Order: sequence, then C-alpha cells, then structure tokens
Amino acid sequence: MKNTTNRFSDVLKSKNTKLVLVLIVIIIGFSLLEKTFFTFQNMRNIMLATSLSGIIGVGVGCILISGNVDLSAGAVGCFGGLVFGYCLAHGMPWPVALILTIVYGAVAGFINAFLCNVGKIPPFIGTLAMTSAWQGIGSLATQDVSIPVTDKAMTDFFGGTLFGIPVSFIIMCVLMLVYGIMLSSTPFGRKIYMLGGNRQAARLAGISAKKMNYFLFINCSAVSALAGGILAARMKTASTSAVQGTQFTAITALVLGGLAFGGGAGSMLGGFIGLLILNTFNNGLSVIGLDSYWQISAGGVLLVVALLIDYFNERSRAKNLLIKKEA
Repeated sequence: MKNTTNRFSDVLKSKNTKLVLVLIVIIIGFSLLEKTFFTFQNMRNIMLATSLSGIIGVGVGCILISGNVDLSAGAVGCFGGLVFGYCLAHGMPWPVALILTIVYGAVAGFINAFLCNVGKIPPFIGTLAMTSAWQGIGSLATQDVSIPVTDKAMTDFFGGTLFGIPVSFIIMCVLMLVYGIMLSSTPFGRKIYMLGGNRQAARLAGISAKKMNYFLFINCSAVSALAGGILAARMKTASTSAVQGTQFTAITALVLGGLAFGGGAGSMLGGFIGLLILNTFNNGLSVIGLDSYWQISAGGVLLVVALLIDYFNERSRAKNLLIKKEA
C-alpha cells in the first residue's frame, strides 16, 4: 500500500503530469472565454496544426537531445513539398514521389552534417545558412508560383480522417511513439542522450559524434521533407511559403515539454504534450479573436519562457549532480 502511494505521489510530481495539468487549464480557460473553442471541429483544427510541427518535431527533438540544433527543418520541409508537387505534376505515382521527397530530405540532412563535421561550422550557423539557401532555390525554381497537387486518391487520404481523427495527426502520433521507444529503450537512444549530456564521456565510451551527427541530421531533414509532402497533399498545393518557420514552433513546444536545449534530457512524450500546449494556446488566441500580431508576440514570449524554464532546469540538474558527487 505504501509503495502504491509513493508511486502515485511520484506520478503527481512528474513533469509530464504538470504539463498535462497546464494543458487542461488552458482548455478550460479558453472554453470559458469562447463556447466554440471546445468543439470537435476545433479540436480537429488543433490536431491538424499539431501534426505538422509534431512530425518536424520528431527529427528536431532527437537533434536537441544530442546537444545540437537544426534551424533548416522548416525550409527543408517547404522544399520537400515542392519536390513532391513537382514529381506528381510530371506523372509520378504518389508513393514514388513521396519516396523521392524523403530522399531529397536525406541529401539535405547530409549537407547539414557535412557542414558541421567537415566544415567545422556550428550547427546553429550552418543550418541557418541552409535555410536561406533552400528558400532561395525554391523561389527561383518555381518563381514563387504554387504547384497544384491533383491526385485525388492521395489528397483524400492525407487530408482525410480515421474515426474523426486527421490522418496526418495519426501519422505524427505513430512517429512519436516509434521514436519515443527508440530513445528510451534502445542502446542507440541512450547514445543520443549520452552525446547530449556529456560529449567527453560519450567519446570515451566509443561513441562517434560525427557518425551520430550524420544520422541525426539526415533523419531530421528526411522527416521534415515528409512533413512538407504530407502538408502539400493535405492542402492540395505546394508553395514556397508552406512550413516556413515551423522549426521554431517545434523547438518552442519541445523545450516547453522538457527537452533540454543544451541536450541530454527530455522525452518524446513530454515533447508531444508541449506541442499540444503550444498549438492549443495558439488556437485559443485565434478563436477568441486576438489580433494576429499579438499571436506572433505571444509565440515569442512562450519561446523566451521555455528557454528560461530550460535554463533553471539545467541549473537544477547541475546542482543535483554536484550534491551527488560530494556525497
């Protein structure tokens, strides 16, 4: 009985439980302010918004845990949508077009890792530079003209629902579950945490930071390109403005969910809850009619709050480690 009570107490004190309570408070608050907020249609809108940043967040989250960051994920996702639309416009079957889109993403990720590993460019700078590169190439290739996506069977699938739940949200949940299990229950996942938590210890343990960088950046860009292709299918058009900046939404949500910006901590479950919190909050601001400029400002404030929380969490972890060493 005592053990059961202790376990229940631990659950209540856990970070994810606190995040769920924050999510519930946000839902209740906006429901009281606007009766149309807590409707099935609006909950579906939140799922649709979460699915895009969530799929990108799967790849970005792994990189964050490893102690790096990828700011090109949104631009890669946008260009991935253009690749997908271009392939379909030239008569390719959509599964082949989607595979080629993911291959493009893998190439983009390889370039990011090459810049970091061989060029010795910090990931923050290298991926930011590639953001501009992909945006420019996309605009030049299309002259900023959207590419129609007209394969009805495919658009109906990716834009459809299963038991009322958007297919894109289900895809995101499956990816988060798979990556969550990989991170928490496999030797490779433990290597990612070790790399982000203590690079020196990881090196002594025989973990190659360069090889891990190649895998993680390729994975992130491939998943981002997939997200761009799914969005193009859902919206029935591929444009140069789609997906742009989504990596910042994903990073904000993931850090809110407990993933350490400096690496070595966090989980996909916490990231998932963080994504729901951020997208529910943004949706609520829109539903109550808040001006879009204020919504953008609120997103910036949330990012600052998330980084401050991460800073104090990092200080707390460092203090606890010091206490354990002294003991």
